[in-house]
Amino acid sequence: MSAVPHDDDPLAAIGAALDNPAPAPALAEQGERVDDGDDDGDDDYRWPLDAPIVPLGASSGLDGSQRCYYLNTNGEIVSLEAGNKHGKNNLVHLFGAKAKFLESEWPQWSKPGKEQINGKWVETTPARIVGFDQAKASRAMIMECSRRGIFDPAGRLRGRGAHRLTGGGLVIHYGDQLGVLQPKVNGELKPLSFAPAPLLRDGFVYPAGVPLPRPWPKSVPPTAAITVQKLLETWNWKRPSLDPVLLLGAIGQGYIGGALPWRSNVWITGGRGTGKSTLNGRPDEGQGIIAQLYGEALFRTGNTSAAAIRQSLKNSTVPVMIDEAEASGDNRKITEVVELARVASSGDKMHRGGQDHSAHEFTLQSPFWFSSINMPPLEGSDRSRLAILELRPFKPGTAMPDFGKYNFADLGKQLHRRMIDAWPILAECKSAYHRALAAAGHDGRACDQFGTLLACAWMLLNDELPDEETVHFWAGLCAPQRLAEVSDAISDEEACVNRLMTELVQPRGRDSREAVSELLGRWVQEKVAASAGTLSDAFSSERNKELYLEQLGLKVVNAKFKGDGRWGAESYMPKAAPGFLAIANAHRQLDEIFDGSRWQKGTWRQTMARLDHAIPTTTKFAGHPIRCVLVPLYHLMDESELPDLCRREAVAQWMAEQTGEAGA
Repeated sequence: MSAVPHDDDPLAAIGAALDNPAPAPALAEQGERVDDGDDDGDDDYRWPLDAPIVPLGASSGLDGSQRCYYLNTNGEIVSLEAGNKHGKNNLVHLFGAKAKFLESEWPQWSKPGKEQINGKWVETTPARIVGFDQAKASRAMIMECSRRGIFDPAGRLRGRGAHRLTGGGLVIHYGDQLGVLQPKVNGELKPLSFAPAPLLRDGFVYPAGVPLPRPWPKSVPPTAAITVQKLLETWNWKRPSLDPVLLLGAIGQGYIGGALPWRSNVWITGGRGTGKSTLNGRPDEGQGIIAQLYGEALFRTGNTSAAAIRQSLKNSTVPVMIDEAEASGDNRKITEVVELARVASSGDKMHRGGQDHSAHEFTLQSPFWFSSINMPPLEGSDRSRLAILELRPFKPGTAMPDFGKYNFADLGKQLHRRMIDAWPILAECKSAYHRALAAAGHDGRACDQFGTLLACAWMLLNDELPDEETVHFWAGLCAPQRLAEVSDAISDEEACVNRLMTELVQPRGRDSREAVSELLGRWVQEKVAASAGTLSDAFSSERNKELYLEQLGLKVVNAKFKGDGRWGAESYMPKAAPGFLAIANAHRQLDEIFDGSRWQKGTWRQTMARLDHAIPTTTKFAGHPIRCVLVPLYHLMDESELPDLCRREAVAQWMAEQTGEAGA
């Protein structure tokens, strides 16, 4: 219990003021009109402070285009060309149900009726308002937009969904209202409050939109989360202890995903008879408990394109659910959607050109859900951004719950409220899981991916932060070797090596094709056998293989350190030094091997150069000097088939000795 501050104790008074700050006076937001008594001396075009629309500003283009931006009476953002789009109907639509304001502020008067009586003109009918003066109204609007300065909607519009406030607060845009956790002076957060949309705050515009479901009106215990978790455990998951928890965390994340520094994407996969449709099917078909939890706060689509998703989301951050994202003969469309989800994970922005010859910015801060029977092939960078939750057929005798008895809309509102109430300590919870996952061997991306899901699940089910033992238990279940998302994902460098080593070639004089890996492996074996004096008649084509490899832009060499950070290459001698494969930076045969891949047109040299102990240098291929990358053989062949000098640890030690860094 805190002591009552005394009048003679200034520190106590300051502390009390910080704990209970008085509301600050309402100040003008950037771009907001204030009555400063100075309106250029032109009262006819002075902007009325009680106008039902809000001018935001103006912008001009090099092509002479001039646009004005407004919030209309419905709270939507509207842009009108200054030149020819401020006509009467456009203004009526802008003011909407309050269009009478135009007549009261900028009236259009009829001419008074006059008659000649006794030789004099007498006014018999007074002038009356017959509409509004479109010229005066549009001029006042354009002038006010100019006064408010340049307005660029790119990066300043925040649509429906969650957003982070300056100072660590949270705002959730519900379309017609905004739920706000406002930061205090001392860094704490005020209780949840609501404000009507639209809203201008901290330089951002929150335009009105179609209403979304509100959270539960008061704080709730974790009862709803426990209920949902037990339901999720009904399915037969490949990882029964972990997958329901990750899925619960993904559900919780969806309510506040746009405000998080990282969004974890989920892919639910399973064959027929696994209950996939019941889990994330369509609510209008009586299925999809996940969609029922979110209600309208979910963008759900099927066979779609990345462009359609961008244009539909606009600046919204609600979760995106992609159904039937199946592998097919042509995976380009789903690959583009996965790339979109990749960008959304870290919250980057995308820009695309429009028909108006100007760039359009898209906010991508939505968590993505995918669902399919079979997953399409994914790049390692995409796979590592997913929690892959695999369903198996139900075990015989499994009794499915009576889903009809659950009010999923109310359960979703309670989960929503739990995530809002957890916001003040959610980052601390995630940091604890992040550290434990890093200690378990995960890289930073995987720590974000699984740490976010574990933290959201924990905060749904608990009111306090987890203890160290609990954190390490769940981090252990997420050990890299246990997660196919991590262990099956290969790096870009590995994929590039695989492309090269699995290419089928046909050496001159042979009737069949063979992989580059076979050709390389046999050549190294022959060279080692020749060095040991055990070369048999079966290994008589050593020189032919060497020449053919060089014709492919490949050559096995020893690296030679020349000092001053410079390296060269010399003929491979197994007993002299580690072996390297010299891969030409530019070569017609390598162009053919990598054609159509992301490493085409010489890009392979950048990728290969990122491999451990790779060395850029120059060597001769078929007598012609070419810039190349020397890649240690242990990256290309099984270490059990290599001489001791060619194994990873030996290469690292040898290079350190050559450069004088050994023991440093």
